[in-house]
Amino acid sequence: MNALSLLIYLAIQAVNGTSGIMHEHILKQVPSTIDDALAKLNLDTKTIPYAVCSCHCTYPPTYTEGSTILTYPQCCTHYPRPGIQCRESLLDSHPNGESSPKKNFLYHDFNDYVAGLISHGDIETLMDKSCNELIMSLPSGNPRFVKSAFDAQFLHEFTGLQPGRLFVDRGSEGRYTFALHVDFFNTEGMRVRGASTSSEIISMACLNLPLDIRYKPENMYLAGIIPSPKQPSLENLNHYICPLM
Repeated sequence: MNALSLLIYLAIQAVNGTSGIMHEHILKQVPSTIDDALAKLNLDTKTIPYAVCSCHCTYPPTYTEGSTILTYPQCCTHYPRPGIQCRESLLDSHPNGESSPKKNFLYHDFNDYVAGLISHGDIETLMDKSCNELIMSLPSGNPRFVKSAFDAQFLHEFTGLQPGRLFVDRGSEGRYTFALHVDFFNTEGMRVRGASTSSEIISMACLNLPLDIRYKPENMYLAGIIPSPKQPSLENLNHYICPLM
């Protein structure tokens, strides 16, 4: 981006021999960082930074009216066990008087992801095609071999919002099916003594998409990365999936 600014400056100099106020205004509009470029092109994704307790309970921020400052509860109010409240402090205090979460979980908005996905070329058409083909194949009964989720008995019988009407009978709407994944990775690589730290991701893949593009990074949804270093238990994992649900 610095090179782009330089090229524009040199082009102005070559044509006019000097730069005026209008040219300086043009140069100021060239973004200098990735964040600036994303903001100018309106490509920023919507995210929510949750505060995380050591018991893995997550807390969304609140905003004071007219302010962009994030506010979190001081202490955890979760009951890890019946009758026993956690009450652990969620925040670290700084010398300037401000406070911030001891641990963060950054959640990526699902609706924002879907809006971006269906804006990519013919993706929406491909996603609708899966439902259309299943509706057309229903009179033939369940296929003998299951090659995709749309061949399975579940989607052949799963009803939608209207009683007696299948979920895939979309009409003029889009009906999308997703597979939820929670994957754990040893951040230190494979070691003889086993994993000592772990990092986890919560992601989803749209089953409406053809298999050859379904798991491409640009088509998958990353809900968030669970903070290291320790892997949460199956029960505690619910706190991180809760924002998505």
